[in-house]
Amino acid sequence: MIFSSHRLTSIPHLSFLPHFRTRYDGLISKKSKHGAGVLETPVYIIAMEQSTKDARRVAEMLERLMKYHGSAAVKEHVHITPGINIAAWPEKIELAEYALKSVLAVRKVSEIGGLPWLETYANRDKHGKISNPQATQFPLSHHIGCLYAHLHDWQMSFDAQYETTVILESDAIDPSLLGVELSSVQSVVDNAPADFDLIFLTNRQKGGKLAKKFTDPMGNELKLYHLTEQDEEAGLSSYIVSATFYKKLRRYIVEYGADMVDAWLSAKLCVKPAFDKNGKFVAWEENGGGEYRYLSCYHVQQEGFRSVVSDDYPTASR
Repeated sequence: MIFSSHRLTSIPHLSFLPHFRTRYDGLISKKSKHGAGVLETPVYIIAMEQSTKDARRVAEMLERLMKYHGSAAVKEHVHITPGINIAAWPEKIELAEYALKSVLAVRKVSEIGGLPWLETYANRDKHGKISNPQATQFPLSHHIGCLYAHLHDWQMSFDAQYETTVILESDAIDPSLLGVELSSVQSVVDNAPADFDLIFLTNRQKGGKLAKKFTDPMGNELKLYHLTEQDEEAGLSSYIVSATFYKKLRRYIVEYGADMVDAWLSAKLCVKPAFDKNGKFVAWEENGGGEYRYLSCYHVQQEGFRSVVSDDYPTASR
């Protein structure tokens, strides 16, 4: 996979797009009237450029998306976006610069040196390499790179002014991770509550207030829950964001920095009443004085679903 260079002041050009030799209409268009439920929402798939495992995972995910939504929809709406290897900096540092575009627009690099997780970029040595040796070691390097890759795609969606964006990590269809079939992606978007910032598509425990029931074009019954209870659920391999998501989050990041991206969203910003009515952070601790959750988050479940992959799919255990 080849990804083009990125400029700080512009939307990145996505040079890797799916191409198909023949047209395939997909199962949904054969079942639904007027193509209802066929993908029409931008999808970003995050993949590491030099990873053969990611290449195989993404290929299988594209096949499944095409199976349900057809080759034309996948070609038009699905984009492969670059994972970020922080240990290789300053190589491809432009990806991190773009990920921090909203922050660097209002803060000097020297001003973010004390912000959690942003200091990795700010406090590099004179050669542009990471100055903290622990940050270059797994698993911390993976977690930091993961955060920056998601920041990159949030910024890209924000710059493109998309109303809704689906974001998938390369291993999103792993049986241990995916909570709904990919046939339902557009149906979830179409049935999303007006107030949503984020909807998790991952395999999660039941919890929260039931907001809606609906069926996708393949007949799969789905339940959408509003996340209102504090928990320690993590995982950010598949989710949907609205236009309000990064408008809110960028304000928080500029003031307070970031965190390990999945737990930061799932176990903190989505569920903990740690903010006042103006969105000002008060405290994470229970009874710390906060009254409001920062983000309006949901998760969708398909009862009895388990993702099925090929025998040679590189699962998390391989």
